[in-house]
Amino acid sequence: MKLLATVLLLAITKLPLFAQVKIKPGDKLINYGWIKPSHDFYRNQITDTAGKLVYDFVMEDFTTIDSASGHIVFARSRQIPAGSFSTDTSVTDLHFKPVRMHEIHYQRNVSFDMRFYDELAAVKTNRKGTVTERKYPMSAGYFEDNMIEYIFGYLDLKKGVSYAMDNFNKDTASPSDPYTIEYAFADTWNMAPDHRITCTVLHFTHGATSGYIWIDDSTHLMIKTVANFKTGSYLLTKI
Repeated sequence: MKLLATVLLLAITKLPLFAQVKIKPGDKLINYGWIKPSHDFYRNQITDTAGKLVYDFVMEDFTTIDSASGHIVFARSRQIPAGSFSTDTSVTDLHFKPVRMHEIHYQRNVSFDMRFYDELAAVKTNRKGTVTERKYPMSAGYFEDNMIEYIFGYLDLKKGVSYAMDNFNKDTASPSDPYTIEYAFADTWNMAPDHRITCTVLHFTHGATSGYIWIDDSTHLMIKTVANFKTGSYLLTKI
C-alpha cells in the first residue's frame, strides 16, 4: 500500500501544471497580422428557458483601422426591441488597448461617453440632458466590453490551456467582468458542394454565461456563437 501511494504521489508531481494565462492588450498571443477592415452583419436570436423566442434582431458591424492615428474602431448598430435604435463605437489603439467608447440609445435619450486609462475607466452618462460621471478602478491590462468579442478570432491559443481576459463592463456589480477562453475543437462547415469553411471552436465563460464560438480560419471572423445564461440562451450567426 505504501509503495502504491508513493508511486501515485510521484506520478502526480510529474504531471504538467497549467495556470490560467492572462491575455492583455499588446500580448503576443494576439496575432495582429490577422486584423483586417470588415463590414459584417450578425443575426442574434435570444430565447427564454422555455425556448420561447424573446428577441430576434440584426446587428451591423464595422471594423476600421486608422494607422495614421494609431486607432482601431469597432462600430455597431441595431434595433432592440424593434423600433428602438442604438449604436456604440469603441476605439482602441493598434494593440486593442481601449481608448474611448460612445454608446447612444436614441429613443431613451440616453448616451454614455467612456474614457479609458491604465488603471481607471471614467463613464459620463447623459440621461435626458442630466449629465453624471463615475470613475471605476481597474487593474492594468483590461479590454472593453463592447469590443472584446471582435478580437476572439485573432487569438492564437494552444490546446489544453485556459486563458483569461479582463473586461470592463459598467453594467455589472464589479466593473471587472472577465472572460475565460479555451480552445475546444476544430470543425468544418459545408456551406455548398464546393464551399467549405474550416473553423476553430472556442469555449468561453463570462459571468453566468457559457458557450461556444466558431471562428472562420480563413478570415478570423466570428461566424457563430451558441451560449446559455441564467434566463435563457442566445444564438449569434454571421449572415
